[in-house]
Amino acid sequence: MQLLRQLYAIHSETGHEWPMIQFVREYVSKNIPEAIVRFDKLGNLYITKGEAGVGYPTLACHLDQVQKVHSEDFEVRKEGDSLFGWSEQNQQREGMGADDKNGIWICLRCLEECPRLKVFMAVGEEKGCIGSNRADMSFFADSLYVLEPDCKGGTEVHTNLRGIPCASPEFEKSLQTEQYGFTITEGKGSDILALTLSNIGVSCANIPAGYHLPHKDDEYTIVAELEHALVFIRHIVTTEHRRFPHTYRTYTQQMIKEIGYAGIK
Repeated sequence: MQLLRQLYAIHSETGHEWPMIQFVREYVSKNIPEAIVRFDKLGNLYITKGEAGVGYPTLACHLDQVQKVHSEDFEVRKEGDSLFGWSEQNQQREGMGADDKNGIWICLRCLEECPRLKVFMAVGEEKGCIGSNRADMSFFADSLYVLEPDCKGGTEVHTNLRGIPCASPEFEKSLQTEQYGFTITEGKGSDILALTLSNIGVSCANIPAGYHLPHKDDEYTIVAELEHALVFIRHIVTTEHRRFPHTYRTYTQQMIKEIGYAGIK
């Protein structure tokens, strides 16, 4: 858990993600030198490892956190199977930003272990998906699908967000969630919803990342749930090499397409 503890030690409030961006760039350069890392003017990170072949399994996560308090003596403590942040001086818990540093951890672990992978790390997710709403969508042109480890707890997989389907039924079936003890349910906003609405063209899903009480100073991670999520995601990206197309259109958009669009661009 050394890498996870390093991530928790970095305070990366929305709009102040630069320390995390620097850490990720340096970590990849040192430990995964074959991977190519670039970033855009917002700070979104785009990482590619391996040759495309039939296309890239793709992961996503976000670089920012909600919690504002991060004392100089901040440390990560372990109690049973749980990790939480603590300030001895203040005698109180402090949020680790496990939402979504757990997702960053999974993405970096998969980059180390998988021969072919793309990873998108977004800024500003907690303030309205700022980074993913303005992402370079050409990065996803050869993606097979997108998985984002950014769900609380350890059981729920989200393929439908705010009533908007982000994945095809075929993709949902391919995940074999029941076999891994997961249940597909509806979630709220996230980067994959922003990418879906930006016409990414492939199926997306949010995967649980083992964090609980997100956005609060009492936030904690159950290590077994986080490790289980890693096993699940690693299995998918190393064995599932099919492309799962998916495009969301509202009823209005479908009607406009059917009658032929002739309005202003």
